[in-house]
Amino acid sequence: MPFLRHEALEFEGRGSSFGRASIEGRRTLERIDGPGQLKHVIYAATYEEAMQAHHDRLGWGRYKPMPGITDRPYGQDELERQLADFPDDGELRRLNGLST
Repeated sequence: MPFLRHEALEFEGRGSSFGRASIEGRRTLERIDGPGQLKHVIYAATYEEAMQAHHDRLGWGRYKPMPGITDRPYGQDELERQLADFPDDGELRRLNGLST
């Protein structure tokens, strides 16, 4: 099961965002909120795993997913999109057993 990159971004005076990383997603956020600063990166095999790691990092306690939402492992197609977006991310490659 692939591990994907998730980013926490902070926007000057406009709040923050956390989610699965993509170049297009970051561009969209920056069109809305202006330039963002990368605060930290988390690699995880599922969205809930990433959210729990983010909550742990910020000291927020246990992550509680929305009722009725089923978490699933990420797929190879999602990893391939991230590898295209972040070709120089050595940790993404290492965690997925790819050469650097």
